Amino acid sequence: MKKENLNNIKQSGFKTPNNYFNTIEDQIMSQISLEKIDKNSGFKVPDNYFDTIEDNILSKTKETKIFKLFNKKTIITVASIAAMFVLFFNLNPFKTQVTFDSLDTETVEAYILNEVELNDISNLINTDQLSQTDFIDYNDISIDNYLDDIDLEDFLDE
Repeated sequence: MKKENLNNIKQSGFKTPNNYFNTIEDQIMSQISLEKIDKNSGFKVPDNYFDTIEDNILSKTKETKIFKLFNKKTIITVASIAAMFVLFFNLNPFKTQVTFDSLDTETVEAYILNEVELNDISNLINTDQLSQTDFIDYNDISIDNYLDDIDLEDFLDE
């Protein structure tokens, strides 16, 4: 609002319900009469009720026996049974021993190709101990077959 209009306000801005001041006296009197009547709510508590309630409840409860789920005896029993099973399956006398004779060549080759890296093998074997002649089987029949299969023209082209 502008300052010049503040002096010309004719209404206060507050409104009251219709017949509010005509009935206010009756409303106040009825409230006072209700407060006099309302002091007694209809519920009564016996004398010293809250002082003796705890003793009454405790006297009605029974003493129960407490069973521990995990005591020392059960833990030792379970641990010994578990140890017995572990030892039985690890030290089984019926287990057959694996030897190199029982392994077939394909299994060893597959293991070496899939599990072992070349660097590991080269570190284990000295080159001084190996020669190419260790891996060649000089069989007269195989040499003759090899020589028969060689085509001399292949060597001349190179």
